[in-house]
Amino acid sequence: MIAPYRPNYLPKAYKKYRYIIIHDFSCQFASVPSAKVDSGKADIQKLSMYNWVFNSQYELPYHFVCEKVGNDYETFMMRPFCYYCTFKDIPDQYLNSIHVAIAGNYNLTMPTQRAYQQMAYRSIASILRWYPININNVKMHWEVSTDKNCQCPGHLFKKPLLVSAMKQYSLMKK
Repeated sequence: MIAPYRPNYLPKAYKKYRYIIIHDFSCQFASVPSAKVDSGKADIQKLSMYNWVFNSQYELPYHFVCEKVGNDYETFMMRPFCYYCTFKDIPDQYLNSIHVAIAGNYNLTMPTQRAYQQMAYRSIASILRWYPININNVKMHWEVSTDKNCQCPGHLFKKPLLVSAMKQYSLMKK
């Protein structure tokens, strides 16, 4: 079974993007065992089906997802930029944000240096190149959430390591 494309239910993006928000799967798929640890297998299709069947959402709520496939990481575009991603716990001031997720729950395991590099190189550096987003406007989900218990991405996800990788690749702009 394949989830249909149903863009008519997605909120259309009318404003320029001003933020990038980083997630792991703990905020949306905490109860799904295959979403807890990035197993090295492509699980995005399974999560897309879960999201469709159990949440009545045809797409994952992220623009990009970085997932370990085999021995390396891959980044997949999930939702086109012409549509916003919405979360109940993120205020409207962050509606014009691009959402980037890394597969897994980083309260349980720590991402590798390669995962940070993959996120920075394959998604964030490209976003910073095409949209006038200040590097200081890259936020963790828990930084913008109204839910004080939000730990997405988990406490083992180190923002300074991501920022270091982002600076390395975003300096390659010209």
